[in-house]
Amino acid sequence: MTSIITISALRAALMPLRFNPEKARDASAANVDEAALVSVLRTQGLAPLWSELAETRQVLISDALRLELIGSRGLATARYLLQRRSAVRVSAYLSTAGIRHAVFKGAAVREHLYADPALRPAVDIDVLVAPQSRVPAIRALIREQYGFMGARNTISHEAVLTDRHTTIDLHWALFRPGRSRCELAPILLETVRPLGPLSALSDDANLLVMLVHPALTKHVNGRGGRLIRAVDLDQMLGRIQPDWDWILSLIDAAGLRTAAWAVLIWQRALMDTPVDPVVLRYLEPGRFQRRYLGYWIDHQLPARLGGVPGLVQGAFSLALHERAADGLRAIAQLLKGRLASGRTLRHLQRLSQTLD
Repeated sequence: MTSIITISALRAALMPLRFNPEKARDASAANVDEAALVSVLRTQGLAPLWSELAETRQVLISDALRLELIGSRGLATARYLLQRRSAVRVSAYLSTAGIRHAVFKGAAVREHLYADPALRPAVDIDVLVAPQSRVPAIRALIREQYGFMGARNTISHEAVLTDRHTTIDLHWALFRPGRSRCELAPILLETVRPLGPLSALSDDANLLVMLVHPALTKHVNGRGGRLIRAVDLDQMLGRIQPDWDWILSLIDAAGLRTAAWAVLIWQRALMDTPVDPVVLRYLEPGRFQRRYLGYWIDHQLPARLGGVPGLVQGAFSLALHERAADGLRAIAQLLKGRLASGRTLRHLQRLSQTLD
């Protein structure tokens, strides 16, 4: 077990960041311990946004907390400038190499959803390419002095490349092989559009990623999740008119309806984000699965039990699949991938050394 932040504390941290201004009340009304609050804000990627709101008096906090947050905002701005520069360069390198790609997830959605994107921290720059473009993309970045840092446990679907300042998380699939019935990356890349000097996914494609990616990679509310993603989703659902027919058809084809439902249930618990009830009904699993997953999510068991090897993956993550056959496919592909991961990693390492 690990110390878990209560849902009331999480909601207090998110309260002033809601898209709906009628629900974004002053944080002073939350009556929470400010020392505990600042810890949540820093670890969950919310401190820079709170600092900006405090400057404009949209949240009422003590002078001590305001000073605590100023440093976080400065660091976030500096990191953003470095990441923005690298994202533009990487997009240009891949475009020159003729590789269809998209900067996506946090490093892209902040450019669209936030008036000041520097206030939305990102750990790294996520870039999506088609599976067949994996090696050409790695070659292109290595030639531009990015060092290859692939890891055996993730080389089946992504690799890390870095320069002296920033990290690029290069994806050629959204998940490990077998987690979805079909690979979504090539379909999502068909929606690529310019976002300033970057190549990015469409709003609908980004929304689809927000709905399914956290379920299978962060276990909805597991230890690897950050609250800033809930702010992203709230902002996205508030700003766009989704093409639900397109989004739901892809989620259905990939067998990820239950995964998307779980993300939306947690989202509503955190931020009361309005969700079309027709969409929820379409995604909703059967009664037993709904109660079982709901208990895990409501009690934050993915975070509480995350330290027990394999427990969350086996008891919760596999239950996010719609059918038993989907879960069996995921297990079979995981075992197959483990056998091939060493060979794949060595091949890419030799490639990087050859081009170094």
